[in-house]
Amino acid sequence: MTDPMSVYTGGEIIAGNKGLGATFQFGVSKGDWGALGKLEAKNNFENYRVRFFTPNKKTGTGLFIDAGHDFSVDGITSNYATFGVMQVFPISEKVKLYSALTYGKSWEAKDQFKETRIISSVNYIKYDFAEKFFLQIAPQYSYGLDGEETRKFSAEFQIGYKVDSDNVVVITGDSDNNAWITYRARF
Repeated sequence: MTDPMSVYTGGEIIAGNKGLGATFQFGVSKGDWGALGKLEAKNNFENYRVRFFTPNKKTGTGLFIDAGHDFSVDGITSNYATFGVMQVFPISEKVKLYSALTYGKSWEAKDQFKETRIISSVNYIKYDFAEKFFLQIAPQYSYGLDGEETRKFSAEFQIGYKVDSDNVVVITGDSDNNAWITYRARF
């Protein structure tokens, strides 16, 4: 449940400095392949994200579609849709790098900013430093190809506790001065 490539059915409850949220995901696996559909709401349900992900356990490669809708800023409704590929690179028994590259676009519903094609690089560096604890750092860089000039670096830092095989608690902070706690359950 703490692996960015994991496929399972479950949910999350999220509380942070921007309010409450929740996530539901449905996962199925057959052989080396899995499929995961995920719906996430954050920031007092003013920010939505939908994701469809198909990882291959044998090759460590995953393909995904990711889309979001955010109306948390008064008068602005921003949207994005991307397609991406992720690859896992085991560095050691306790450290893994999950590297993703995405291509898509962002736009504002009332044309308050220009439609922009975006390429993003996201890397998750995960360290299982104890049997029940892990650290994860996720730097991301987004580059706008046209439209709005987009050059954005951001990062998340997580520390997580694996309560048992079906429950995890994660504390997250990011480079935009946000912090939240997540309770994740598999069912």
